[in-house]
Amino acid sequence: MWMSGLSGYGYEKVSTASPEGEGLLETEEEVESTMDGRPAVGRLYLLCLTISMGGLQVVWATVMAEGSAFLLSLGLRPYIVSLVWLAGPICGTVLQPYIGYKSDFCTHPWGRRRPFMIYGMCSTILCINLLAWTSEIVRSFAYLLDVKGDGCAAHITTQILAVMGIWALNVAIQPVQTSIRALIVDSCPGEQAAQANSFASTAVIVGSAVGYGCGVVRMPRMAGWVENAEFKGLCLVASVALGCTVAVTALVIEEKTFDGEELGPGREKFGVKGVWMDIFEAIRELPPTIRRVCVVQFFAWLAWFPFLFNIVVYLSKLYGHQILSESTGSSSTIYFQAVGVQSTQHAVMAMLLYSIVALMANLLLPHLISNSPSQASWQGKSISAPTRLSWFTLPRAWMCSHIITSICLFGATLGDCFMSSVVFVALLGISWALTQWAPFAIIMAEIAKSTSTPDPDKIELSLYPSSPSSSNTNHDEETQHLTGTDTFKSPTIRLRAGTTMGVHNIAIAMPQMLSAVLNSAIFWGCRQLGVDERETMAWVLRVGVLAGLGAAVAARGIR
Repeated sequence: MWMSGLSGYGYEKVSTASPEGEGLLETEEEVESTMDGRPAVGRLYLLCLTISMGGLQVVWATVMAEGSAFLLSLGLRPYIVSLVWLAGPICGTVLQPYIGYKSDFCTHPWGRRRPFMIYGMCSTILCINLLAWTSEIVRSFAYLLDVKGDGCAAHITTQILAVMGIWALNVAIQPVQTSIRALIVDSCPGEQAAQANSFASTAVIVGSAVGYGCGVVRMPRMAGWVENAEFKGLCLVASVALGCTVAVTALVIEEKTFDGEELGPGREKFGVKGVWMDIFEAIRELPPTIRRVCVVQFFAWLAWFPFLFNIVVYLSKLYGHQILSESTGSSSTIYFQAVGVQSTQHAVMAMLLYSIVALMANLLLPHLISNSPSQASWQGKSISAPTRLSWFTLPRAWMCSHIITSICLFGATLGDCFMSSVVFVALLGISWALTQWAPFAIIMAEIAKSTSTPDPDKIELSLYPSSPSSSNTNHDEETQHLTGTDTFKSPTIRLRAGTTMGVHNIAIAMPQMLSAVLNSAIFWGCRQLGVDERETMAWVLRVGVLAGLGAAVAARGIR
């Protein structure tokens, strides 16, 4: 992947075995030194740093692709399933800022982030596999207690334990997600924070492709008493992916033992109330640009949440409806079951196409996006290279992605044609690529800008994701200057990256809670009116049309 030009580098002698370089810096005797005095890190280092984001995304892709279908197979009503997914945003809102805060002050010998990452990974692997085997566990205990394994009591117990498993899984994921994002900020010089995020966005998209791709592959047959064999196989694949990628990051990326006094004597607060008071103080101190990003994220995730958790079920029902309406064959139970399995596989294949489009967008958009005229003036540089569009800046690209989201969500829910819906869903991959890249790039660049006051003529910050076809010496990539009165300066915002990213996650999680409640109300209301489940899900997805337009309007405030 190309490394954006970072002018203002000096050169200093650095051992390739130094803690900061972790032996993965460029192999030359002299390595580039950034404005904050730390050596620039190499591509292999960035890959090892961010690869765990891909492993975590395999877990998310598995849950999003198969989770709703799994819960519905246990007999839960759609409106109850929608409420079950409140687990994610509630845990994200309550736990992620708290975990980020505690990791900022963690003095564990392993470092600040690694303990949360490793323990969270182990808990996530345990929870996702217990969730997949819930039915078999209940039947085993029923057998030991000499109770009917297929009776009403066992059925209700299975449903309750599955819901508890979803909550436990979402709790376990929070420390992994928080620590990885914070570690990316901690481990890179300020000038390379955005570049590291571009590696992370690529890892996330590849993880989605792996997760959805495995959903297309038929899993080996299991014993007849094993239910939901596909979901169990996918959970095992997700566990291996998460375990291996987190192991790479934990073993390669060294963290120094942290002295809590670096953030100021007595700065850490204890107790839930004290911690949250400090978090609210951090919210008030956020730079204006980060606040604006949070507003955009609030509207954006009102659209993304129902899509991510319902689109596979919607497409599978759309495909099944189309096949059954055209079929003149058998109407046996086995036939309907076969159609159901085939429908799910085609829906997951559509999501694989969506991930492939997202990956292509992540690699191609950097060659089109340019820096703004104000940033060019600030740096004394030309507006852009000839191959770029001078008006197509990162914030504008992000704004356009929300418009694309609205159009595609509307198009995907029109009519009964499965293939036309697949086309619109695949195009949503463009928006997803920017969702995984733009907000984090802007935030990390703002953190870097807020922690130092370098000479504008000596520094360029890249906001663009990496592309494997470009050269390491490309010095034309420049940051998007964010206009406004962003004069906020804090000597601790980088040290408190966990808290900052946790606050940003609140802006992502809160609209998901609102969306889950709204979706549940739509499911319940449509059921009372006799609307079929496929059309009900279409209305749930259409809510995202207005939310996407709201996000586009809010994004206009970022320059």
